[in-house]
Amino acid sequence: MTDNNHTAAHQAQASTSRRQLSSSAATSSNSHKKRKPSTGNSPGPSNRHHKSSLGAGGVGTSNGNRVSSSVADKPFQNPAKRLKSGDSPGLSVSPPPSGAPQINDMWASSPPQPSHATNNVTATTTTNKNAIDLTTSPPPPPKPMYAQPSALPPKNGTRKILVKNFKQRPAGVPDEWVNKTLDMLDGALTAVFEDKDDKTRGTSSEEIYQGCQSLCRAGKASLIHERLVARCRDHVAGPLREGISSRAVGTDEELVKIIEGVWKRWQERLRVIQILFFYLNQAYLYPAPDREQIWDMGLQLFSTHIITDTKFRGRFLGGVFKLYENDRKGEADLDNSNLLMASIRILSNLGLYSSLFEPRFIDVSEGYYRLLAEEEADADDVARYARQCSSQIQKEIERVEKYNLETTTKRDLINIIEKEMIKYHLPDLTDGAGIRSLFASNDVESLAVIYSVINRVEDAGSKIKPIWSKYIKEKGSAIVTDSESTDMVPALLSLKNNLEGILKNSFTKNVDLGHSLRESFETFINEQRKGAGYKQNARPSEMIAKYMDLLLREGIKAISRNSAAPEEDEQMMGMGDEDALLGNQLDQALDLFRFIHGKDVFEAFYKKDLARRLLMQRSASADAEKAMLSKLKTECGSGFTMNLEIMFKDVDISRENMASFKMTKAAMERTDSMDLQVTVLSQAAWPTYPETTITVPESVADYMTAYHSYYTAKHKGRKLVWRNALAHCVLKANFPKGRKELSMSAFQAVVLLLFDNDKKPLSYEEIKSATSLPDPELIRTLQSLACARVRPLTKHPKGKDVNPTDTFTVNLGFSDQKIRIKINQIQLKETKEENTQTHEQIAQDRQYETQAAIIRIMKSRKSMGHNDLITEVINQTKKRGVLDMADIKKNIEKLIDKDYMERTEDNTYAYCA
Repeated sequence: MTDNNHTAAHQAQASTSRRQLSSSAATSSNSHKKRKPSTGNSPGPSNRHHKSSLGAGGVGTSNGNRVSSSVADKPFQNPAKRLKSGDSPGLSVSPPPSGAPQINDMWASSPPQPSHATNNVTATTTTNKNAIDLTTSPPPPPKPMYAQPSALPPKNGTRKILVKNFKQRPAGVPDEWVNKTLDMLDGALTAVFEDKDDKTRGTSSEEIYQGCQSLCRAGKASLIHERLVARCRDHVAGPLREGISSRAVGTDEELVKIIEGVWKRWQERLRVIQILFFYLNQAYLYPAPDREQIWDMGLQLFSTHIITDTKFRGRFLGGVFKLYENDRKGEADLDNSNLLMASIRILSNLGLYSSLFEPRFIDVSEGYYRLLAEEEADADDVARYARQCSSQIQKEIERVEKYNLETTTKRDLINIIEKEMIKYHLPDLTDGAGIRSLFASNDVESLAVIYSVINRVEDAGSKIKPIWSKYIKEKGSAIVTDSESTDMVPALLSLKNNLEGILKNSFTKNVDLGHSLRESFETFINEQRKGAGYKQNARPSEMIAKYMDLLLREGIKAISRNSAAPEEDEQMMGMGDEDALLGNQLDQALDLFRFIHGKDVFEAFYKKDLARRLLMQRSASADAEKAMLSKLKTECGSGFTMNLEIMFKDVDISRENMASFKMTKAAMERTDSMDLQVTVLSQAAWPTYPETTITVPESVADYMTAYHSYYTAKHKGRKLVWRNALAHCVLKANFPKGRKELSMSAFQAVVLLLFDNDKKPLSYEEIKSATSLPDPELIRTLQSLACARVRPLTKHPKGKDVNPTDTFTVNLGFSDQKIRIKINQIQLKETKEENTQTHEQIAQDRQYETQAAIIRIMKSRKSMGHNDLITEVINQTKKRGVLDMADIKKNIEKLIDKDYMERTEDNTYAYCA
């Protein structure tokens, strides 16, 4: 510092002393007046002629070029409390305390005060002409001359006040003080790098902070910043880097651990530096966007000299990738997981995640999953491979969340797994043999995993549909063509129930697969198999009708044996809802019925079985019968169920007729000996039954004659024909071991009544002569009485076959725990001959329907080609059954022979009126 500067400093002190004396004098002159603290213009003598103005620095000016200080009137205020960002630090105007060092012995934390010449006061006065006096109130606004008084309150909005800092920055500070303070800051940095605290450092944090603050206020902030950056750079590029190099002799994972430890120490030191140089950071670095703050500078140095350095970059990333791979393989422990998490956090904090880590990490992950897919796909286990794909995706998502990876990384990793493990290995995931085995074992969980995995990259429904459809057709055709199996419908229902469970739980009710399921069932049920006769092709319709007959005849007993969903049925039975359970089973059978094209076969067998149930009173539930009739009417129309409704109506009318007949004298005379029930059937609505001759007992014949007379007298013109083969009765018998009630057919009762009160044996010929039964019926009847499980008769000699030379006697040793015993009615069961006859009748009816369709078409078209006629006939008759091309041609020839139509040129037909 020059001599002129010394002189300026002394002048500043003298000027300060004069300002203080002037202030004291002003105070003494007014001390005899009692005045309040001034908040505006003071009413004292010094302000009567000249208004004083106070600036933000506390220096007042007047027109008389007198300078007075407000410091004496107000208590001392800490400048630091009033200092804001961008303000110039104020200088104390009070003299140094006694014993304080002078210019040659200055404080390190506070720079000496620069000098101000006398003309500086004048300059200050000139500069402060535009100052705002904060001690005065603003003048009221002028009132308008013609303003009307307002009822609203006046608008007193917030006014903006601009306060300027009048304090001047010091023109210069001694170099000796600057160098001494910089040395102190330099020593503080050395102590921080050596991890020393305040006690071992020798200088307190407060002194370091004040020294940095003073240098910044003295305009030396850039010098501090340069020194700080250089020292930090030397420390990171020197001791920190060399320490890592000397210890990085092991694996890449060990290098990651070393760098992570050095990173922690560097962060701790950087925090201490940030605290000590906080004023530099806030006053110099923060306001300038182009300057890095202390923390950012420290991170940048660590990134440049350690992480991105060519010596460590490849090994550090390789170690991070190896740690991540160990975690993927399940080989990482807690320490490795924490190290991996810390290393990824380092890359994120240094801003190297997207530029350095993520691209290489995605490439490494792609190679890892490519190898993994090749290893897992060689196992030839589609379910296991699908679970592996799903597991890898889920685990990768969990790892991304665990190690706080970016969302873009999560997306790219999932895309890699989907591409490498799923898309490129779709043939392995859609292996037909593997998936069909899962269908067969009903592995719902594995199929759900396969479906969800495939659905990530492709439409899983379209990929699985060919396998799904082929399996259903093969499995269903095997069930339908098994002629020896009598449980075709339960097997089909079980198959359908399993497939629907897979569709719901595994394939999320995929629409395409649902349509394929129904189309496949419709295909194999109506398929016309080569080499199979008409009867075999119509077997599904017949078996569905017989299954419904079984349900309606036996109820829940049949359900327990043939249920396709035993768990659901047991639950409903446990709730006691038997009607709902029976209705559910009938709905399932009706669902199979919807697939059938040939409804005429079903109609014939259902009608025949219904007649037997109604006549034998074998229905398990009358409500179920009516409900089933209503469902069939909804499905097929009123024409399909018209005859069935007539059958129910005949039973109800017959019941009313019997009630009326019981009131007659002829019936009341016979009520003690027997009870007769007669059902009158409409011959057109009911099935055709053969007329069998039989000699009934005289008492029964008289009763039947009485009813015949009653009915013919009531309904004129009607003729009754008795069908004894459909009759059944309950016969009371007294055996030596107890009284029993035997439920049997009319044929069985007629034969058994021949042994009433007569214990002598009867031969086959004697029984035949007494009953007039034909041999086939008599043989079946005797077998049911003497060769079945319940044997009220004994055959001599013993055996299963009945011969004309056999004799029969009453079984005197007959006994049973039950009082009412049901004897097997062999003649009431359908025989093979009856079954064949039914199919023949259906075929004959179908020919009539075909001929009627041909005439109907030709009558409306008049002329038609051969192929067009056949196509139209098939379309009109497909609801009744599938017609064979050869049958249609035969019926065309028959109609030509009957002159209903004729053949013309160009292979066409013409209708003959």
